[in-house]
Amino acid sequence: MDSPEALAGSFASKVGRPARPSAPLSEWSWFRIGGPADLLFRAESFRDLERAVAWAREQGTRFYIIGGGSNLLFDDEGFRGLIIRNEVRSLELKGSLLAADSGTPLESLVGFLVERSLAGLEFLAGIPGTVGGAVCGNAGAFGHDIGEAVRDVDLLLKNGQTAVRTRAEMAFSYRHSLLKEDHHVVLKARFDVEPGDPVRIRRQVEDYLESRSGKHPCPGTPCAGSYFKNKVLSDGTKLAAGRLLEQAGAKGLRVGDAAVFEGHDNFIINLGRARARDVLDLAAELRERVRSRFGVELEEEVVHLPATASMP
Repeated sequence: MDSPEALAGSFASKVGRPARPSAPLSEWSWFRIGGPADLLFRAESFRDLERAVAWAREQGTRFYIIGGGSNLLFDDEGFRGLIIRNEVRSLELKGSLLAADSGTPLESLVGFLVERSLAGLEFLAGIPGTVGGAVCGNAGAFGHDIGEAVRDVDLLLKNGQTAVRTRAEMAFSYRHSLLKEDHHVVLKARFDVEPGDPVRIRRQVEDYLESRSGKHPCPGTPCAGSYFKNKVLSDGTKLAAGRLLEQAGAKGLRVGDAAVFEGHDNFIINLGRARARDVLDLAAELRERVRSRFGVELEEEVVHLPATASMP
């Protein structure tokens, strides 16, 4: 394989903007974990995204698109290939339709709606990450998911063409969408919102933020958010992963500098020098305890990005 410097030269000549060779991924992860990526590119426009993806596919180079890096565990060995950080950001309101570029932080989206007294997405308050990642994983909280408000989504397909998919075509379900299977790239999403009472909307957002602050690690704590998904049974009943972990004796467990957060058992935090292997070993122990105690198989919400395995 070509050196990172050689790849960077080829990339710049094709895309028209430089990528950073041998970039430490710990700088782009909320976990503060990760070795160097061969290349890291900060895409600031849809043209950047499309050209970077096209270069990677033409070269046969692995690539992965990240947003805020909030639900990712990068590998200790880094990433052999191209990491594209999506920084394409804008918000536009036309009547009751809000269009948001995929790199837009959810915090910006919620603030935009609060300022304009628009209701429908208050539950996103305090959720880290970007619009693209939230749509892909159907992010949500407090009994609501982002897919409920989606009108349609602009996608960059694997063949390099763009297409629009409606809410129904996105096949949203709990922490899932069609994109988990076909791996197209989100460019823009449009949401149905509606005018609401400004006092109620602001209070609702504040209540959500307060509720999250009482359970989540303090801002700045290296952590990727809820590590496991809540378990959904065949009859639709949801079992809270945090409660299962608590009853299985997760509290106080630690591997290296990876530890279960004392305030909520479904958070793994980096105490300072945790490695990806520490986090994975601790997560495996947590899964095994829940499996042994309840016969329930937990599924990770945090995505571990391997250094060398093939990507879809």
